[in-house]
Amino acid sequence: MQSDVQITDRPDAAPALKLLITSEVRFLRESLGEILGRNRAMLVIGHAQDSNEMLSLSHELRPDMVLLDAAVRNGIAAVRQLRETTARPRFVVFAVIESVESVVDWAEAGIAGYIPSTAALADLNALVTDIEAGRQACSGSVSAGLIRRIAATAKWSDGRRPSPAKLTRRELEIVGLIGTGLSNKEIARRLNIGVATTKSHVHSVLNKLNLQRRGQAANWTRSPDR
Repeated sequence: MQSDVQITDRPDAAPALKLLITSEVRFLRESLGEILGRNRAMLVIGHAQDSNEMLSLSHELRPDMVLLDAAVRNGIAAVRQLRETTARPRFVVFAVIESVESVVDWAEAGIAGYIPSTAALADLNALVTDIEAGRQACSGSVSAGLIRRIAATAKWSDGRRPSPAKLTRRELEIVGLIGTGLSNKEIARRLNIGVATTKSHVHSVLNKLNLQRRGQAANWTRSPDR
């Protein structure tokens, strides 16, 4: 598939936030680029059509921020991969379903912020600007859920390793894919099973390993003494 990378040069503009927009839907990434490009505080320097191109262009163009469509395949794994080597660019995921599980999955991968699927197009510039400034608006349910998650995971903060339990073959597959940074939806697609079934397996894995969240399971897979 031919890339539609677009590099913009505006020598007359003041230093601006350099953006790379990633979506598998060409109309969507170009529309967002058109809207954000009207803001002189932002500069759209490229478009990527998938996670692989996003990683390549992130190294090549060195954007300040990557706007990533939550629907991009292997998006969480790609963010995690880049975060393991560098703190930049910052990632902002848009069209996120605002549930605690979804927000935590992306946060654990290393994003700087998210734009929910319910956000209005007219608010896009303000939302990106706020995230760049270190501010993130969350729904009340997500805020409460995040507090509960932090409280629940405090029991693991003393450094004790979870006790391994016997996992089924399918559960071993699931926890291995969690370790690569895949979301439930991506794991379901990879294993050709339903998302609900995937969630059930993830819940069982966490219970057997005495863990509270996916990030701990991912760390468990990387532990040399497990």
